[in-house]
Amino acid sequence: MPELPELEVMREILTETVVDRPIDGARAFHPGLLKTFDPPLDALSGRTFESVSRRGKHLILRLADDLHLVLHLMLAGRLVPCKSDTKVTKATGLVIRFADGEDLRLVENGTQRRVRVHVVTDPNDVPAIASAGVEALSDELTIDLLVDAFDGLRRQAKKAITDQRLIAGIGSAYADEILFDAKLSPIRYASTMERGEIERLHRSIGTVLRGAIEEIRASSDGKLVPPHKREFAKVVDRTGQPCPACGARIAEIRYAQTRTYYCPDCQASGKTLPDRRSWLTR
Repeated sequence: MPELPELEVMREILTETVVDRPIDGARAFHPGLLKTFDPPLDALSGRTFESVSRRGKHLILRLADDLHLVLHLMLAGRLVPCKSDTKVTKATGLVIRFADGEDLRLVENGTQRRVRVHVVTDPNDVPAIASAGVEALSDELTIDLLVDAFDGLRRQAKKAITDQRLIAGIGSAYADEILFDAKLSPIRYASTMERGEIERLHRSIGTVLRGAIEEIRASSDGKLVPPHKREFAKVVDRTGQPCPACGARIAEIRYAQTRTYYCPDCQASGKTLPDRRSWLTR
């Protein structure tokens, strides 16, 4: 799933590649893709994208007259530029056709259709945006805000920092990287953290996300589809490999389609965490 770093690089590339290009038409190919009906999707025709922004895990493409195309790529969504005469595949959910003979296509591989598209006059008309918390890289995300939010919060650390209503933009993968960098257990209750630990967490949020943006920006080479594997990750997808900090073997917890990666020595006092995931749904 693309998270804040990937989406921030996509935002930069979209700003360079689609802004000010006249739109010839737009079409949704999967019935459940479009979550709104007024304004209609064809309202994009004859307009141009004026700017591209990001809110949490949403990309927001603004057009004239307070019109916004809001995209949530979910687990498998990708944005693919191509020639307009390129064959539309079964994985293609949305096509935006530009007057110059090129398309921007939203492609989602797999059988599950989870990508969400909204056409709205105000991005806050999208419920997930209206309820979104402070941006993870915003100056508004202060240590004091986290201290107050974690006071009495009976939720494990990973669940707390991936709650989009608290902090917008952090998903499962970067939560693992952040907690490793902060040397905090993913199942540690937020309410038990002391101020010094929260300060470490706050610092790691900025360090990990900004570092990832730089890595992805460098490897994307101006293309909208960055490499799927995060080669720079310290623990994510590194099960059984030596921890870069202490040499212990990276471990993981599995629950359904979600995995949590951690170092037993750096984050759990040398203990292997129980492979239970009820804490993810609390």
